[in-house]
Amino acid sequence: MATCSLLVRNATVVTMDPERRVIDPGYVAIDGDRIVGVGLDDWCPYDEADIVIDGTGKAVLPGFVNAHTHSTDLLLRGGLCDDRALYDWLTNVVDPGCRAYRPEDVRTAVELYALEALRSGITTVVDSVEAPLDDWDETAETVIGVYTRAGLRTVYAVMFYDAIAPEHLAQVAACDQRPPADRTDFGALMDLDRALAGIERIMDRHHGSADGRISVWPSPGVAIFCSDAAFAGAQALARRRGVMTTVHVCESPVDAHQGGRTGVGHLAAIGYLAPDVLAGHCVQISMDDVAILARTGTRVATNPVSNMFLGNGIAPVSDMLAAGISVGIGTDDANCNGTVNLLADLKLAALAQKARTKDAGAITAEEVLELATIGGAEAIGMAHEIGSLEPGKKADLAVLDLTASHLFPRHSVASVLVYQALGTEVETVVIDGRVVLRDRQVPWLDRDAERALAARAQEASVRAAALGRLPPRTDDLWRSRTVRPVRPSPHPTPPP
Repeated sequence: MATCSLLVRNATVVTMDPERRVIDPGYVAIDGDRIVGVGLDDWCPYDEADIVIDGTGKAVLPGFVNAHTHSTDLLLRGGLCDDRALYDWLTNVVDPGCRAYRPEDVRTAVELYALEALRSGITTVVDSVEAPLDDWDETAETVIGVYTRAGLRTVYAVMFYDAIAPEHLAQVAACDQRPPADRTDFGALMDLDRALAGIERIMDRHHGSADGRISVWPSPGVAIFCSDAAFAGAQALARRRGVMTTVHVCESPVDAHQGGRTGVGHLAAIGYLAPDVLAGHCVQISMDDVAILARTGTRVATNPVSNMFLGNGIAPVSDMLAAGISVGIGTDDANCNGTVNLLADLKLAALAQKARTKDAGAITAEEVLELATIGGAEAIGMAHEIGSLEPGKKADLAVLDLTASHLFPRHSVASVLVYQALGTEVETVVIDGRVVLRDRQVPWLDRDAERALAARAQEASVRAAALGRLPPRTDDLWRSRTVRPVRPSPHPTPPP
């Protein structure tokens, strides 16, 4: 018999391997940072391990991949961002709110984000971070420092913008902007050479750190706010450093077109679209655009909850999958989603496709679960290392409790996870073979510290809202909007 460092026994093992095996009861054995065995529990060759997890009544899955997110915006959720279209939201809430942060607020936001992500089984994040250019180094140090401590596998994507075409300046300015509506810098344009140099400096400092868990990518932030030279420069840098780039594409009706073409068509025409590009959103696209994405090998990160939250529409994910496009799923900003709960988002991802196509069979539970695991890993170019439970791959996994009553009856694990799970079933998370969540608690934050973190988040959010002059949205406003005249009952209650 053999020994290993961590062993999960007697579990329902959802491998997401090429055969999509579900092994019940099964085991997963880990030694160091790698999976060394997966199979039937009765055939487990390991009799000893430093850590043994009893998987009775539990499912073991590959850790979830959050393929598109923005951690630092988290402090602006809770009612500050509701009921706004994309560019109204960006211009009048996100930009002034984030610019009102203190440096310590960034740490608070990312710590709260990391805690919530781990508790929903997320082990890898593609975090597109926006900050004023002068603050890039400090922001990277803070955000990456939190992720390193939390143990998350992270792509730190540095967002930048260098130009706005006049056609889009008019479009964005015409968006419904509510008070304060006096900021029209759209996130501050940057000098391209300085931005690219700043990204490479962050790469030199952080790429490959935390035992290889940290990657740094260039991100021409939003396609319509970047010049052709920005895309060429970002891609050249990425290819020289062996990484991908990521960009927001065709997220809303406002940015569906660029340069006299569709947004996707424009990026293809300038030679940017390729297998080393992760295109975020791709909501407002045609079947011709789907064909372009497939032909160029471009990967996609869909964000169904934020797309619906902001009224942008529903991406044609089922069509993309049918065309052979690698698609992952993201939670996007917590302030245009509500949570960092990828498991809970899966149900909406499935239902959105069925509603969009008016076809109940447009997408299956199994396909949706793939978006968060092996599909997400493929979309970010890491399927050779993560996304499935196979010997030789990185030991990133989540253990979920399946004993709660809302998870019964159960005939298909994929169906139960997509349609019945709430996202609170995750008990244990392992990344690189290290237990980073056990009994829903992280080693770097006890219960008292967690309460203090929540209090700091509330204080920072209130302060940022005030300094950014964000319009208040309080329960008093709710009452004032919902009170209606009371009509006499046609059946009055007789006096006692």
